[in-house]
Amino acid sequence: MARTDPGGAAPRLGVGIMANLAIAPFTSVVGAVDYLAITPDMFWIDHGPRPDDGAERFADIPSWVAMLDASDLPMVSHHIGLSIASAIPTDPGYVAQMGAWAARWQAHWISEHLAFVAIAEGHDATAAGLALTAPFDQDVLDLAVGRARYVIERTGAPFLLENSPYYVTFDDSDMREAEFLNRFCAESGSGLLLDLHNLYCNAVNYGFSGHRFLDELDLATVVEVHIANGSELGGMYADSHSGAPPEPVWELLDDLVGRAPNLRGITFEFHDSYLPQIGFDGIADVIARARRAWSGRA
Repeated sequence: MARTDPGGAAPRLGVGIMANLAIAPFTSVVGAVDYLAITPDMFWIDHGPRPDDGAERFADIPSWVAMLDASDLPMVSHHIGLSIASAIPTDPGYVAQMGAWAARWQAHWISEHLAFVAIAEGHDATAAGLALTAPFDQDVLDLAVGRARYVIERTGAPFLLENSPYYVTFDDSDMREAEFLNRFCAESGSGLLLDLHNLYCNAVNYGFSGHRFLDELDLATVVEVHIANGSELGGMYADSHSGAPPEPVWELLDDLVGRAPNLRGITFEFHDSYLPQIGFDGIADVIARARRAWSGRA
């Protein structure tokens, strides 16, 4: 069974936003948001394993880190480089950096996507350049569970897995997505970062009900929620983080919050390139509506 409280001792944070430099003037206003979700890989330079020259592998990007230094907001840590579904060995240096970053900024939890970004190239690993879809099969489940347990052991922080948008499917998958996520949480001791826009993307592209998906999911595992917007791309609906969430995402959020007893936060994601379209007033409107949804939490 899933843990009674996969968020551990983390407080209920409220409504936050994915941090980037473009929104620093907004997040610096007292009360604008309740917390920051940080993608640490955007705040550092990773020089790769350096076993011989003794140089530091990870280096801060000063302008980005200054944003965190200037903030008193609580933080959570959302990674993109663990590659939890890769068949190549776990990168212990990267996991150590995950833990060091979480400790440095007192992140309440660590999260990563159900995807793989590292692929084998001869005897080495190389970055694929994008997050690749993982099939919902037993081999991937075993890989992901083992890697999540390792992260929890090495970092000492609660770990969440995010459901990903998928633009291809695998006919020979062993299980449905909700079953995969339920089993992952139960077997790894992790929680779930439920990205409602990713769920909506998949529902649109593959013709199923997002609300029925919530019925299949163990909602006690949900610790954090992402909301976002998307756009049409090549005949598919894509998760582009393009602005205010569409109405069906808000409906999914309203459906979820009253049934997820361990929900700790709702995070608004948008890409900084869309700031001219949404503006700070538009961001404030999204935060206000998310707070109204948050008030109905379990």
